[in-house]
Amino acid sequence: MKHILLKSIMLIFAMSSLFSCSDNEFLQEQNPNIIGVDRFWRNLTETNSGLNAVYQTLHHPAVLNIIAETLRSDMGYPGYGRPVPQNTEDFYLHTYNGGTNEIIDKWQTCYQGIFRANQVIEALDNIKETTDDEKEWASQMAQARFFRGLFHYYLYTTFNEGSIIIRDFVPITNEDYAKALSPAEDVIAFVRQDLEYAYANLYKKGEYPDGDVSRVTSGAAATILGHSYLQDLEYAKAIPYFDDVINNHGYELEYDLDKMFTNAGEFNGESIFEINFSAADADLTNESRWTGETGTNWLNQQTSNTRGAVGPAWIAYAYKTEPMDPLDNRNYYNDPDNGLTLRNVPLRASSMIALVDDTQTTYYEVQTSAYGRFHGTAWGFAWWKKYTNHDIVSTEGQLPTGSATLSEKNVVVNRLAEVILMQAECKIKTGDVDGAIELINDIRKRWGLVLLGAQGADTNRTYDDVVYDEDSLMRHLMYIEKPLETSIEGHVIRWLDFLRWEKSDGYSFKDRLAELSQVVLYGVNFTYVNDEGNTRTRFNFPSLEGQQPSGAHIVVDYEYDTSVLNFNESTQKYYPIPFAEANANPNIN
Repeated sequence: MKHILLKSIMLIFAMSSLFSCSDNEFLQEQNPNIIGVDRFWRNLTETNSGLNAVYQTLHHPAVLNIIAETLRSDMGYPGYGRPVPQNTEDFYLHTYNGGTNEIIDKWQTCYQGIFRANQVIEALDNIKETTDDEKEWASQMAQARFFRGLFHYYLYTTFNEGSIIIRDFVPITNEDYAKALSPAEDVIAFVRQDLEYAYANLYKKGEYPDGDVSRVTSGAAATILGHSYLQDLEYAKAIPYFDDVINNHGYELEYDLDKMFTNAGEFNGESIFEINFSAADADLTNESRWTGETGTNWLNQQTSNTRGAVGPAWIAYAYKTEPMDPLDNRNYYNDPDNGLTLRNVPLRASSMIALVDDTQTTYYEVQTSAYGRFHGTAWGFAWWKKYTNHDIVSTEGQLPTGSATLSEKNVVVNRLAEVILMQAECKIKTGDVDGAIELINDIRKRWGLVLLGAQGADTNRTYDDVVYDEDSLMRHLMYIEKPLETSIEGHVIRWLDFLRWEKSDGYSFKDRLAELSQVVLYGVNFTYVNDEGNTRTRFNFPSLEGQQPSGAHIVVDYEYDTSVLNFNESTQKYYPIPFAEANANPNIN
């Protein structure tokens, strides 16, 4: 059962314009949203209410920008219309700039979270000598500093090559607001200082005294710290953090696949950092549901409707063609005519993405192959499952909230499989190929996939019998394991991978777009046996093949042709400082 985090009405919400220097006149006035210490911030109950407001910031979609980042990377196609999408999307076309709404909103929302965290930090400092619950004080301080560090890190990794404004106190005067940008090296040092404090003082998974599973943990802090060193190619510094998360915090790969990306799987054994949404605490009358102010999200609508981000052709084909282990019984189903028969698509595909080929899985309460929106010249070939409620309703409009745009489904930001793959990358880069293969195979076993490396004496599993070296294993990680395991998850995972791989392996996102612009796949009609035992054919070419078929087909070779032409390495690897901030803050230009 979902744990409820936000139990009180927040008294300290501040206007989003507060966190950006977009109105000099406003900056010279006393902020009416700041509640004085004589009326609030007097004890741990009140600071905990402030801390809840920090958590609430996560509900704003701009913090992660999942849909924009899916389209910006190679993970999304912008909804209806093939070969020309009906919707013009700045991130898919790589035409975004400092005036793009998602960029402005991310800047303002992250600084809003920082503002709230600083309020809590300063209040806790003020009451430290008068509180008699030192453990609760330390826990709240660690949570507040985790989020201050995290929001700065999100800004650091996405804006202006890491040169952003460090806000380490609650601003009061005009000069406080109009701070200059700090060098990237100063920003990351500040981030790590906050996260190290959080790492040392947060509870581990399952150890909060009240049993609250939605609170951040020391494992989450270690995950972000390790990632920060991995991004800097400081593998030896990243390894201890990842090792600690993998071995000492109680996380385990989830083998119950009914708990992978489903409502039943919220806060499962693999979850490290998860955003909790709940209609029980939500303001469902709030009209601004797409800003996160309702306490729900609408990622479900954006990954199941005609506009948003659907699965591109290349990833649909990659998921369905992963080699299944013939020795794993989970890869078989009982066909009434042929007995035990190998599944049409691997388990990893069935958990993460809906494909017309998947006759063994249900999707929105029908056999996936019968779902109506597979269409090679309209919607396309794949629908992301990770944020939809396909497991509990027949349409998103049947949600308990009464609206398709008010989803209670949690958003997993970091999970154990991501940490395992980051650790595998570190091991590759430090010469431990065997150790990296072992880690990757742990994940592949969960999905019933053929394992990497020599068959050896293990007769219960199938191995590919390939001799991997550092280069070939790294290519496998970049092309297969990382994109298929962590697709459209977390904070800009795919984009940050390419920023890192460009430095470590000379493999840039521009290179990736060039590859994808040359990919040719073929849409074909698909025949299957439905749940009633009748043979049906899905026309309009909803299934993909890699080799040109002799029968009726369409050619799918267009998805990234415009993207590769538009993408400019020098201006679009990072978000620019928003125009409004640059124009209003005299210390930026």
